[in-house]
Amino acid sequence: MPDIKSQIQNCIDVLTPLLTESRLSRFEKVLSHRTRHITMVLEDVYQSRNTSAVMRSADGMGIQDIHMVESYNVWSKNQSVSKGASRWLTLHRHLKSEDPHTACIAKLRESGYRIVATSPHEGGHTPDTLPLDKPVAIVMGTEFQGVSDKMMAEVDDYVEIPMYGFSESFNISVASAVVMNRVCARLREEGNAPGLCEDEKQYLRLQWIYRSVKLPDAILNRAGLTMPIEK
Repeated sequence: MPDIKSQIQNCIDVLTPLLTESRLSRFEKVLSHRTRHITMVLEDVYQSRNTSAVMRSADGMGIQDIHMVESYNVWSKNQSVSKGASRWLTLHRHLKSEDPHTACIAKLRESGYRIVATSPHEGGHTPDTLPLDKPVAIVMGTEFQGVSDKMMAEVDDYVEIPMYGFSESFNISVASAVVMNRVCARLREEGNAPGLCEDEKQYLRLQWIYRSVKLPDAILNRAGLTMPIEK
């Protein structure tokens, strides 16, 4: 039986001719700017449209991964807000875990992330001073209470957005966009934006092609193939 790399390549070879050159070229351009050095963690966001808005911003900034803790509020895809961004991202939802918080933290730690909570009251760094020498996971809390005490007990540091008006905080989707924009811009300005390895690109390449083709399973089955990775 072919190894996973060969299976992925075989599926790509079958599905690729069904897409236009411009579409394939767009995939390659986006892949060249994708990073996993920054990831967003969304903790029990109450309004699904806010989660969808963060996904749209993350995709636009070149961030590939979104971690979601859904202990109380489960995300419902909002196509009108996300504009389909979720199909291009890697979503880590932890829905099957008995304790989504613990599962999320464990996965981030295993991947080498420094966990940073957004908080207007804890002090710490701003998006301009946040160290980016190692991968950073930025935690956004609920619209009403911010990051939970349970999550706060696990974070390594804090980041806050400087405010110059009477309001003490931004809406979660706005705050996420502000933080993502600045830290991603810094990564690129400093020339320290780690991209994806070829295996990661190939994995996403197949996912994106698969999700862009009508009836992909039927096409693969006719070629004697099955999708070897998460659809």
